[in-house]
Amino acid sequence: MKKLLIAPLAAAALALAGFVPSATGTATAGGDGMATVAATASCKSLTALSTVHVRKSASTRSTSLRLWYKGTKGCDIKGVDGGSYKNTCGIDSYHYWRKVNYRGTVGYVPNVCVKYS
Repeated sequence: MKKLLIAPLAAAALALAGFVPSATGTATAGGDGMATVAATASCKSLTALSTVHVRKSASTRSTSLRLWYKGTKGCDIKGVDGGSYKNTCGIDSYHYWRKVNYRGTVGYVPNVCVKYS
């Protein structure tokens, strides 16, 4: 009786964690994996105050990885001191950035362009 209850529960737990069965019958990590599940569970939610570039490093000269659209939410990872930016989100000049995860893209945005939500 116990075996009948454990198998479906184990399969459901693996599916929620992002693991999918492979052809060999063993579980493998799906596209998102456990790191994304863990990061999402402890996410400090941020909302973009305007549309802003998510950059590869904390600098306006860094490559833009994607746009983060005004009013949408992402996850805060940590604050970092970086390159200065001017005339951004209504602030004349500042140099503090947020490392964020926005829809699976991890990068940096100016601190003044996001707020905790």
